[in-house]
Amino acid sequence: MCQSYPVYNLNVNEKLQIEQMGTKTKFWFVNIKDNIRWLFKYNRQNTGEDWSEKIASEIAELIGLPHAIVELAKCEDQRGVLSKDFTERKTKGNLVHGNELLRVIDSDYPMKQFWKVSQHSVNNIIDVLPRDFVRLPYGYSFPSNIDTALDLFLGYLMFDVLIGNTDRHHENWGVLVRKEDSELHVELSPTFDHASSLGRELEETKRESLLVGNSYKADMSTYAQRASSAIYLNTGDSKPLSTLDAFVEISNYAPHARDIWLDKLRDIAEDSLKECISRVPRSILSDMSEEFAFQLLLFNRNRLLNLIG
Repeated sequence: MCQSYPVYNLNVNEKLQIEQMGTKTKFWFVNIKDNIRWLFKYNRQNTGEDWSEKIASEIAELIGLPHAIVELAKCEDQRGVLSKDFTERKTKGNLVHGNELLRVIDSDYPMKQFWKVSQHSVNNIIDVLPRDFVRLPYGYSFPSNIDTALDLFLGYLMFDVLIGNTDRHHENWGVLVRKEDSELHVELSPTFDHASSLGRELEETKRESLLVGNSYKADMSTYAQRASSAIYLNTGDSKPLSTLDAFVEISNYAPHARDIWLDKLRDIAEDSLKECISRVPRSILSDMSEEFAFQLLLFNRNRLLNLIG
């Protein structure tokens, strides 16, 4: 049997040096032992945000995507996750979110609007990412012919389909910006914030109902296909694209990258996906939640691989 993921217990008074308090749901701190900066995020009530984000990070690793390093944790007996600072105290650059980046090409872009931002569209994203100044992140290995930020971003979108991530809004992707030899260096950031995935918000009875498919419009396929990307086809559209449609639309601009990422996905064994889930301790992830997450992955994997036959 595979070894369970560790669950780290934070002792604010003894082990941590609080650097910046955010909302009641998260805070930054520095681990005194190794001087590494982490973000602790509390679970919201009645969600599995900790296990979904941990599993997602492990699956991103399987695919070979740069991603935020996530660990299961508790702080004063409250569940949550640790997310390692991938800017490494800004030595790798300051994080500039997608809304700030899109403002560069559109002075009227609604940076502070969080929901229903139709300007967060395929065309606008395509206009930003292929520019020469946005590079691949430094220090990672990529498949042959993954050469541009757009190529890599397409991998992020495939990943969203796979895990059912419904939170790819304009503050959940970005670039790292730093000075290098008196010039600005801009690279796509690792992918991050994947808690809204794998059905983590569902009640156990709902998961069971979807798995069995014993009610009208209540089955796994319906649930999976409803996953929204927060990316719109065109500015002014009333609804965002599904995660699959966002991947398909943007893949039209990088079809070679689409095939590369789908080949990577096809090479991942089902047992490897299963292990990413089963390593979550039973005290955190129920049997029903584990089965639902696994079946959702398999369903979405098949949807993606059917794109190439």
